[in-house]
Amino acid sequence: MKVLTGCLATVLVAAALILSGCETVKHEIRESSARTTENQLTAAGFKIMMADTQERQKMLTSLPPDTMSHIQRPDNTYYIYPDPVVCSCLYVGRQQEFEKLQLLSVELANSNRAMISHEISENQQAGFAPSGAWGNMGYWGITNPNSMGRPGYDPE
Repeated sequence: MKVLTGCLATVLVAAALILSGCETVKHEIRESSARTTENQLTAAGFKIMMADTQERQKMLTSLPPDTMSHIQRPDNTYYIYPDPVVCSCLYVGRQQEFEKLQLLSVELANSNRAMISHEISENQQAGFAPSGAWGNMGYWGITNPNSMGRPGYDPE
């Protein structure tokens, strides 16, 4: 009975460590994504407004996080991006900044596609395939006598 309890405790501790590790990774990914978005917002001309007043604090908590919201005021339409994760602030812009943000987003997506395409092309030119430089080590790795990662020829 004590052995079973010890094993159960070990499994529970391992599960807790794995789950906490996953949460840490999720938080880091969320924070990295937020920083990328913040850089785009700043480049588009959005102004940073710290949530230091009661009205701004209410906006920070009431608006959906990581989502652009627009608020119609009598004088203008404002686009607001609340960031409770990194800076606890609001990014505020008008129509002009919002349009520039959309252009920057398209440019970033195109740049990412071009970079990925270039990397794939370089890997293909270098002889790397999805299964690696020396081929697939699955079933053939078991039956192939030359499955130690050497090329088809052996200079020795």
